[in-house]
Amino acid sequence: MSNPPSSVSSSPFRAADILHRFSFSGTPVHGQWVRLESVLSEFRQRQDYPAPVADLLGQMLAAVAMVSEGIQFDGAVSLQSRSTGPLTTVLAECREGDKLRGIARWPEDSRPPQGSTLRQLLGAGRLTITMTRPAAREGDQPFSYQGLIELSGDNLAQDLDRYFANSEQLPTHFFFAADGSFAADGSQTLTGLLLQRLPSDDLASEVTLEADERAWQSLQDQASRLDLRKLATLSAEAFLAGAFADQSITLHPPRALEFNCSCSRERSSNTLRSLPREEILGLLEERGSINVTCEICGASYDYEAFDIHLLLEAGDDTVH
Repeated sequence: MSNPPSSVSSSPFRAADILHRFSFSGTPVHGQWVRLESVLSEFRQRQDYPAPVADLLGQMLAAVAMVSEGIQFDGAVSLQSRSTGPLTTVLAECREGDKLRGIARWPEDSRPPQGSTLRQLLGAGRLTITMTRPAAREGDQPFSYQGLIELSGDNLAQDLDRYFANSEQLPTHFFFAADGSFAADGSQTLTGLLLQRLPSDDLASEVTLEADERAWQSLQDQASRLDLRKLATLSAEAFLAGAFADQSITLHPPRALEFNCSCSRERSSNTLRSLPREEILGLLEERGSINVTCEICGASYDYEAFDIHLLLEAGDDTVH
């Protein structure tokens, strides 16, 4: 893109949940732009999340999607809390680069109040970032990585910035902006933006190294003046063209994202098979049927008496 704003090429691709990679020409800096809408609606249909909890979960989902895309990771990237605050659990996960799921839990008698900040929700806790990938072929070793994100800033973006700068040695800036209301039937979009300084070329001269650092500092200065209201409402093309009008930017083809849980009736059946036969039959006698609900997505799997007896007969060798 030689002349702004046409320097960001437009795309006919349209989706409710979408992620773009982009890069700055001649500068070792890249970024991600993500917008979530239908994924948020899925959560809204499954549980009545207080607004601050919904906002945090949406930001975490945007973050794992951008991190996964940034490193081209085909396993699972997750953020999960270790909290001393009113939120006992908050988890966001991106699998295979495009499948998102998440959950937040709190005690029934202490619903997080409106207006709660990140520190009020999680207390003196921390977030764990985890990356896992099963062995692709027999004999391969599975991959697993875990890092701890200290919660010391005013918001999630600041804590993620600090983690990547200190632990990963990759200067990074996260931005999040919401448009609309997550509550009731109101629609909401959550937009995330990531800017990351990549290492300069190993053979780069001192002149090139200094130029790369000046370019990064200039982009940081521009980023500090970003209008998050525009981030929340404009398309990736329009926002980047306006926010970095003097830069040559390559906007890569988009990736569609979706809400997708790994639960299934087969997995719920395996869970039941792992229970003692007497316990299963006791539940059946007490309730007349057994319901298994996924804690992540809320999907419900019902088992009538006939289903349970078939399950037990098929699993005689494994149920005890």
